Amino acid sequence: MKRRLKIYSSGLFISFLGSLPFGSLNITAFQITASQTTKAALIFSAAAILVELIIVRLSLNFTDKLKIGSKLFNYLMPVTISLLLFLAVSNFHSATNASNVEFSKTPFPLIQSPFLLGLLMSALNPMHLPFWASWNTVLIAKNTLDKQPGMFSFYIFGIAIGSVAGFLIFIFAGRLIFENYTKYSALISWIMGLFYLGFALYLMFPFLKIARLKLLEINREERK
Repeated sequence: MKRRLKIYSSGLFISFLGSLPFGSLNITAFQITASQTTKAALIFSAAAILVELIIVRLSLNFTDKLKIGSKLFNYLMPVTISLLLFLAVSNFHSATNASNVEFSKTPFPLIQSPFLLGLLMSALNPMHLPFWASWNTVLIAKNTLDKQPGMFSFYIFGIAIGSVAGFLIFIFAGRLIFENYTKYSALISWIMGLFYLGFALYLMFPFLKIARLKLLEINREERK
């Protein structure tokens, strides 16, 4: 039981700290809280965490096949960049139409369901798989995590609690800071648009670097 509690604590600690830095998911939960309701933000967060837990469980089966994670990372990158750019443009458009109260209360007009948005953004997050595959490898190497009965369940449950705690910080911060969203909707939309644009550019640089290396490798193969 002591080992199970240890892996539970490890999952909770890693997940909680991983949820604290600004990212597309927690920032979106923050905005949904400010622009819509706490309930909508909780639904979004639940969907995002659900996908993350599924990815963690799958990654536990492929810790010795990191090439799969690397390939998936490369495939998800352009889709994720496109989604972040869409969210940036959506927020910029909302900021320029702030007088339309109904529109400003919907940060993502093409995706009305917070649950669907949470599933989509979490599934397309290219950082989930390499992040958890790396931590799984570390914990297995230290013999903290193994395939004994109940170990994976305690680990995943700890991750769930840590992610919930991390999201709740952003959700309640959004509620406390922006009680009167309509009054500041244009400003918030500009700020969120810049955040999403920054995330997209941040991911774009390594993606272009990977694409460039692949092109160089193809050219070398053709010359042979």
